[in-house]
Amino acid sequence: MKSALVFAAALAAAWQCAALPCRAQTNAGTLYSLSSPPSEFEWGCFGPCECPVLIRTPLDGSFVLRPSHSDPFFTYYDVLDVRWKVPGDGGPVTIAGSGTYRRGGEVAVEEELALDLSFDGAPAQHFTSGLKPPGAVFPRIETRISLHQEYCHDSVLAVVAKPAAVTAAEGGSRATPIIATPNPFATATTIGFTMPHEGLATLRVFDLGGRRARTLLDRARLPEGPIARTWDGRRDDGLEAPPGLYIARLDTAVGRVTRILVKLR
Repeated sequence: MKSALVFAAALAAAWQCAALPCRAQTNAGTLYSLSSPPSEFEWGCFGPCECPVLIRTPLDGSFVLRPSHSDPFFTYYDVLDVRWKVPGDGGPVTIAGSGTYRRGGEVAVEEELALDLSFDGAPAQHFTSGLKPPGAVFPRIETRISLHQEYCHDSVLAVVAKPAAVTAAEGGSRATPIIATPNPFATATTIGFTMPHEGLATLRVFDLGGRRARTLLDRARLPEGPIARTWDGRRDDGLEAPPGLYIARLDTAVGRVTRILVKLR
């Protein structure tokens, strides 16, 4: 069993770049932009203390997300070149730093964003979301990070981010990548992708022999935006698929993309 987990982790690490847009498959990583609003900086008083939040102000900027490594349950990313700002009385306050992001889980999908951030050059402080269910379908990230888990007097950053828009010159008509979390998985995995525009999509799972195991979407018309479908590890005939390697294949008007899935015992 141990050797199988090591093998599965190595496979997941080898294929983790498929989780991000094509530009992420370089050493530089993927540029993310904050949405402002609803990204915000909050400072003040949270429960159980009884007082209002004193400051709530828009947060904008960017950061870079770069795949790092995987284990049997999580995929890890480096968060680099954080460049954020919030309005201030004397001009914008700059926020800089770096950290980590992980996504996966043994039973249910969870995520954690942890950043060491400096405000206007002051000593860095450690902000974390804690490990909790994701707020959005990856590659989008929606979470809240804080110094004290939003307990009494605290500083909170509401982070709503997605990969920076790809222009037509950069290849905006390319097929969207897909991600599966958790991967490897024991009972079920959620396959996520983003439709660049409304259109038809087919999502199927095949074994390594090319035999179809499961059809999750069959020329379904989907709206623009993030889409997720869960594979419960069963074949189309309702029987449990055996442990092993599978291929999730997504076909849309802009092309075909695949993702290796690792099903454990």
